[in-house]
Amino acid sequence: MEPHVVVTCAPAMDYRSDYVALPRNYGTKEYYQRADIKAIYHTVYKNLDLLDQKTGFSQKLKSSEKLIVKPNLVSVYHKSGMKDADYPESTDPRVFDAIISYLKQFQTNIIITESSGKPMPTRTSFKTAGYDRIAKHHKTGLIALETSPVVRYLLPKAEVMKEVLIPEIYKDIVEGRACYISVPKLKTNLYTGVTLGFKNAMGTIPYALRERNHNYYINKKLADLLYLLQPDITIIDGIIGGEGNTPAPVDPVDTHIIISGTNALETDTVATRIMGIDPDTIPLLTEAQKRGFGAPDVQITGTCPVFSFRRANASLMDDEFHKIFPNVLALAGHCLPHAPKITNPDEVTPELARKLEMACDGGCLNALRSGFDYVVYAPKQDFTIALVVIIGGGVLINGKRYWFDRDGKPYTEEAICAMETPLLTVGNCASVLENAARYKTPGCCSPSTCMLAATAAMKVSFPLLSLKNEQFFHFGLSAVSMVFSRSLSCLRGKWIDCPSIHKDEIYPVPEIPEESKNKNYIPWPLPRMDLKTRLKLIKDQIRILKL
Repeated sequence: MEPHVVVTCAPAMDYRSDYVALPRNYGTKEYYQRADIKAIYHTVYKNLDLLDQKTGFSQKLKSSEKLIVKPNLVSVYHKSGMKDADYPESTDPRVFDAIISYLKQFQTNIIITESSGKPMPTRTSFKTAGYDRIAKHHKTGLIALETSPVVRYLLPKAEVMKEVLIPEIYKDIVEGRACYISVPKLKTNLYTGVTLGFKNAMGTIPYALRERNHNYYINKKLADLLYLLQPDITIIDGIIGGEGNTPAPVDPVDTHIIISGTNALETDTVATRIMGIDPDTIPLLTEAQKRGFGAPDVQITGTCPVFSFRRANASLMDDEFHKIFPNVLALAGHCLPHAPKITNPDEVTPELARKLEMACDGGCLNALRSGFDYVVYAPKQDFTIALVVIIGGGVLINGKRYWFDRDGKPYTEEAICAMETPLLTVGNCASVLENAARYKTPGCCSPSTCMLAATAAMKVSFPLLSLKNEQFFHFGLSAVSMVFSRSLSCLRGKWIDCPSIHKDEIYPVPEIPEESKNKNYIPWPLPRMDLKTRLKLIKDQIRILKL
């Protein structure tokens, strides 16, 4: 298909009703007579009609055996125990309903697939947002991918994620029997700056593989995935955009647009500009562009308005964070190969200290910051609690380890251990101080552990795990059911994930034959699972409930 992006503005009106969860009367005549629903249907149909006229994508849909459509339901924040009832974290179900209605013209075998963020059971996301009712209304399939058996591929051109596991049903996409449509939300993201069409595929890989290299390698890892999975069409829900620190709650932006395209990277690039963000400042996009996944000759149809989205900000040292949490002292001291090199602890400037802090952008620090944002959006909070946060394993200078605060002031290991303020260590690299820490976030990276540690340290109940979350009991039952299902698959010798190993390394793969090094991917059958591996995987599943 020709590379083309279409931008369509929706009629001006208030779209802030039911943009996270469908109302009870969904599917009725009364629902479809609503002005906002008519406008959304009109905008979606107009947008996709234009894209089809330019590219003829409908012919590919008709000739495929099936159509796999993936929204972004990493978390659905509807009456979840936070200040407001709704936050624009997930793909608007009203938009998704209109998209499925449109696609049914060309393909009857449609399957909606998703895997929410660990440990959120996707069945709860489906129920909360109303996607289960969309599937029933339109007679489509509906699959929670985290309980699906997986297949494995080796990616010869990959720089980080050389081993990839994807759900069995996605094998049909790789082998050309199915079309793949990505339907993300227009929003910013703590880990990657923006989270749009091709990053949406992070939800296709299993939990343990998501956490592998979920650190400063994350942009390369996601670009690697494009060698295997590229959406045939990306349709971005921009009716209500989201600005702020995803995966924590984000604030709504009235963008009122639909963006679609046949090249995922170019569609995401257009969407990023519309958000008022320079795509060249987003490493995720520049990494994919560098690999050749863009289309320099892409055509754009429609007017591209420019908004001013508040960018995600992972820092615990900046003025914004310090103003909200004045008694949280963040101390950074990474000794990673790409971190700033420091030889004199008394010559560190505030600018250098913040570069040290962000040396592992994309991992534990970002996850911890999202945890602090949950505190901000909680109904009750105490921003005056004192806490010391240790980021990194310390900078080694003349045999001593040093960490630095936002002003560049150095702290030794002995000075930190002598502090009376509670200590929180971030990730495996800060484990040198774990014996002195009251709160620990082991892993590299375990996002859920980091989020929970931040809320625990600030004496706030994690919203999704509180009784104020109206889906709390469904969440709990679904989580137990999901873990039981995954454990049963492991017991039977079915692969549903890779073993959970938290190390800061690029995981080794077999030597690739010379004649295969230019291939995008190679099928790599999973081995027969021995008893030791089965027990290890079952143990990993039980840990999901413990986070």
